[in-house]
Amino acid sequence: MGVSFGIAADTAQECAEGLALLGLLQQHGVKVTVTLEPAQVGGSRWIARAVPTTKAPAVGEGLVEQ
Repeated sequence: MGVSFGIAADTAQECAEGLALLGLLQQHGVKVTVTLEPAQVGGSRWIARAVPTTKAPAVGEGLVEQ
């Protein structure tokens, strides 16, 4: 089963901000690709989706605890 990230929000701006937060995963070596840009699904509901394009390092690999 693959991993995907979904963002649900009340506005397009909030949805875009949720996608931007996924950029924090890059600090851990995981890059994500947006597969669905913010889209209105009805009323004031917006969604977006993204998937990882790289695997996270295994425990103890590449992460330096400070």
